[in-house]
Amino acid sequence: MNLKCGISDVVGARIGVYPMQDNFVDVILKALKDTDRTGLCVMTDDLGTTVQGKRERVFNYVKEVFLRTSNIGGHVVANVLFSIGCPGDVAEDFDFNTKPKYINLPMEDMPVACAWSLYPLGNEQYFPVIVEEVEKAMNLSNVEVESYHYCTRLDGTAKDVFNLLETSFKGVSKRIPHTIIHATFSKGSPSKIKEKIEL
Repeated sequence: MNLKCGISDVVGARIGVYPMQDNFVDVILKALKDTDRTGLCVMTDDLGTTVQGKRERVFNYVKEVFLRTSNIGGHVVANVLFSIGCPGDVAEDFDFNTKPKYINLPMEDMPVACAWSLYPLGNEQYFPVIVEEVEKAMNLSNVEVESYHYCTRLDGTAKDVFNLLETSFKGVSKRIPHTIIHATFSKGSPSKIKEKIEL
C-alpha cells in the first residue's frame, strides 16, 4: 500500500553533508552509496538528498549518512530537515514496508554538537507542546541541552542526539500532525566548544 504524507506515517527528510576537506565529493558519494536504502525512497541532487519512508527508517538513514561521512575524520557539518504531515506533500510511488537488516553503524559514540529547532505547525497552542515534549525527550537522554537564540543546542554522542530528536519528533507529531525539525550537526570542529568567537 502506498502512503501519503499528511494522512499517514510517512516521514520526509533532506540532508546535506559537508566534509571540510579537498576530496569532499568522493567522501559524500561514498557515504551515500554505502548507506542502506532498504524501505526508503531516496533522491540525490546538487542541493542534497531527499528521503521518504517510515519514521524510524528515515532517522536511521540520515544518521547513517552523517556517521559514514564523519568516519573519514576531520570536521564535518550536516544540515538536516525532518517533516511529517505536510498537507501539500505526496509520497513517491514506493513500498515503504521492506525491513532492513541490522547494520552496525560506525562512530555512533562520537561527540557531536547540534543546533536544533522544532516546529509544530497549524496549531495555536504549539509552544506548550514543544516545551513538554522536549522536556520528556531530555529526561530520557544523556544529552547536554542549552537554550540559544532561535535554537536549542545539543551536545552528546551522535546516537544520543539523534535519539532525542526522534523521540521529540514522535511525541510532538502525535499531537500536532504537521511537525518539522531543522538541525545543524557539527563533528570535529577546530573551534573550542561553546567558545564565543570575537571578530
